[in-house]
Amino acid sequence: MPRRKKNEEGKADSEKNTSKEEIRKKKSSSSKKAEKYIDPDKVLDEYLNEIVNALGISYLNLSVDDLKEVLREPFASAVGEVKTKPKVSTIINRLKAMGDRLMEIISYKLLRLYDVEKLSEDQLEFIVTYGKGGLIPIMDKLYKECLKRNRKDLIDLLRVTWSMFASILRSPIKCPKCEFDSVMPDLSCRVCGYMLSMKELKNTIHVIDILQDFLKMDRDGFYEILKSGFFYYTSEGPIPPSRFKPTQGQIYFEVILNKEEKSKLESISHSILPGS
Repeated sequence: MPRRKKNEEGKADSEKNTSKEEIRKKKSSSSKKAEKYIDPDKVLDEYLNEIVNALGISYLNLSVDDLKEVLREPFASAVGEVKTKPKVSTIINRLKAMGDRLMEIISYKLLRLYDVEKLSEDQLEFIVTYGKGGLIPIMDKLYKECLKRNRKDLIDLLRVTWSMFASILRSPIKCPKCEFDSVMPDLSCRVCGYMLSMKELKNTIHVIDILQDFLKMDRDGFYEILKSGFFYYTSEGPIPPSRFKPTQGQIYFEVILNKEEKSKLESISHSILPGS
């Protein structure tokens, strides 16, 4: 009996210790859960005016709610995951260190908040100046709005943006109307909507001149084009039909020669290559 009692007492002590350990772990877990990090949205509410003035975007005349919306993500990134509120000067320095990338983010946010036709002059100019590649999908809308407002300076900026960021949408053919490199294989301009004729396409690429130059480099290719009466035009120049192997996403044009052009090219070939 005494031995049994002793065993029971030992078991009770063990259970008591286990219970204490569980309580200690729960307290530790609760303590970790209780740790609070700074809420960036609350800090933005407090620092908003100073941030806006420091970044020089007050001229955009945005409402308080819209300012918070355009700044929320970059501001949260600048604050970081911290338990102590950073000084406003620290946050401003971090935001300024983002440079044009910050302005690019703001321009994207503005395009989400407003329709292009409802943008103020300052907002439109800001977006065109800083939007970069994000403007490509809506380049047609921006072009038409800038044209409507007679903002030729902004249209020039849009052309630069298109040339730099249009990537696979950039065409080897420049539109004669808007002067963007944006003519598609169906001869329509992706930016202004103008539809080129075959004659305009030929004038744009100077068809006789480029084939005359091609003759000097590739006699066989030239005569194949002359015989077939057409060629393919890409960013690499004219390509004879038998050699053309289109790649996915490539922009190319089928250029058909008329009787007058073929006659002129034959005459040119005889003068350049006598006896041919």
